[in-house]
Amino acid sequence: MATTTSNLQALAAAWGVGNEYQPIVVDLLKRSSLLQTATVAKASHGIKHKFRYFNSLPTAAFREIGEGIVPQKVDVNTAQIDLKELVFDLFDDYQAILQYPGGKEGWLKDNYTAALAALTNALAKAVFYGNVPSFGYEKAFKGFHQYAKDLGQVIAQKGATTAYRSSIFAVRWDEFDGASLRFNNTELLQVIDMTPNQPIPIVTDTTANKQMNIFKWIFSAYFTLIIPSAKSVAVITQVGSSNLPTADDMNALIDAVEADSGNTVIYCNATARRAIATIKDGRLNMYAESSDYNNNVATWRGVPIHREDALVATETTDLD
Repeated sequence: MATTTSNLQALAAAWGVGNEYQPIVVDLLKRSSLLQTATVAKASHGIKHKFRYFNSLPTAAFREIGEGIVPQKVDVNTAQIDLKELVFDLFDDYQAILQYPGGKEGWLKDNYTAALAALTNALAKAVFYGNVPSFGYEKAFKGFHQYAKDLGQVIAQKGATTAYRSSIFAVRWDEFDGASLRFNNTELLQVIDMTPNQPIPIVTDTTANKQMNIFKWIFSAYFTLIIPSAKSVAVITQVGSSNLPTADDMNALIDAVEADSGNTVIYCNATARRAIATIKDGRLNMYAESSDYNNNVATWRGVPIHREDALVATETTDLD
């Protein structure tokens, strides 16, 4: 499905930063294939999300008239997962802000781009690498790499040398039975002015006790990644310049998440995308994503392949 300007504006509106900031957010979303294509929804309980999952389905059987049946119990559980706070301070010397065109409001508006870029970059990194410290964030939620490993959805390990590895993910996004990003159900992004009336001092040199007066804002958002079924994510790992995926690997990757519901997307970095392009079996096609951006997007068996810069080409055995 093509990502259009209206789709991006809808996503931008969810950030709750006001109409004047939507063009900035739209520009940032254009740079993140993950945020363009992910299913993002509110958590069920504030900064916690609860959902049901089925361990197994009841066993149905045919019977003759007058014959008894075996009672069946639905084996269902309820899971709860905490959202993690994604937060940072944005500040500068109070005089630099006061003398800025438009003062505090003008300075904040012009620095929203950098602030939101920091948030979106960190979020995308956490979604793929989760709480693996060497690639993700120790305090983050579990990411696609961890879920694929735990669910037995590592389709192939191509054997590239550690620190020279890339991965190719297939993700089926769906609000109910596929992958989804959940955010605080009261607001997606909170910007708190910590110095509404006057600047505050911070120590810049502990030895000489030098201090600088600053204006400061806190940017805070709560997120988690929900993976309710094995058919939500699959991955091919250890891809390298001489360790390429095969057509069978790519087909198995899609088969592993294929279902009647949801929106399936393939994510990879530039190295892995070049590796996919070497496969000559007629299943790789190109199409124009939309007239808005005139991007060419590859597909495999009709599933779009998106380049994602959060995926690095230096993965190691830490992710195995």
